[in-house]
This record gives sequence, structure tokens and C-alpha cells, in this order.
Amino acid sequence: MKLSTRATYGLRLCFMLAIAKAPLSASRLVKRTDIGIKYLEQLMSMLRRGNIVTAFRGKTGGYVLSREPQEITLKEILVALDDGFDAPSCISGSCEDMYCPNRNVLNKLNDGINGVLESVTLADMVIDCRNGCGDSK
Repeated sequence: MKLSTRATYGLRLCFMLAIAKAPLSASRLVKRTDIGIKYLEQLMSMLRRGNIVTAFRGKTGGYVLSREPQEITLKEILVALDDGFDAPSCISGSCEDMYCPNRNVLNKLNDGINGVLESVTLADMVIDCRNGCGDSK
């Protein structure tokens, strides 16, 4: 599974909000991520519509998570970014080959990926990072 740039940046932005102690302004997020302001605003708009983030205006405004990090799954973030894991035609039922040898293994793979995305939360990502962010396993 390959994540799009949108998904990669969106997950990074949500992670940053999960570890922040106060709202993060768009300009601060741009500086920390090197994402262009227009693209960042587009991503945040998608995350707001998906009930992942909330925006506050004013001098102390910025972006915060709409819910606690342990209540937001990676699947919710990817769906909000319109970037969930899309199943191949073998799984979706639109495969024209009735003897498709890939159907069973792709069904298992699809179930596994979606199971992980539904079970891992932003809080899990924060804990994992605090236990060695950037370490390869």
C-alpha cells in the first residue's frame, strides 16, 4: 500500500496537533512542515469536514483536534482526506474474471489493512514515536 502525498501530509499534520499543547496556526504548521499555505488550508478544510480538526480564529487561534487523539483512528483521517485504501476490482465485485486467483488473497490483505487502520489511533502514533520515533524495526 502506498500512501499519497495528501495522506502523508495529513497524517503528519494530525500527529503534530496531537502532540501540541495549544492550537497551532497555519503559519506555524507551514514552517514546521514546508507544506505550501494553500495546500495546507485545503488539507485542513478536508480534515474539518471529516470532524478531525477544528479551527479557531483570533490572536490565540489555530487548529486543534476535534476529539482526543485516542478517539481518532488512522482510517478516519484517510477517509476525511478522501484517501482510504481502495480495494482492487477482484474484491469489489467488479472483476470480470470469475476464476480470478487473486480474490482470496486480496480479500485477506484488504481486511488486514483496514483492520490496522481502524485500530490504530493518533494516540498510538504518539506513543510509538515517544518510544523511538524514526527507528526502523
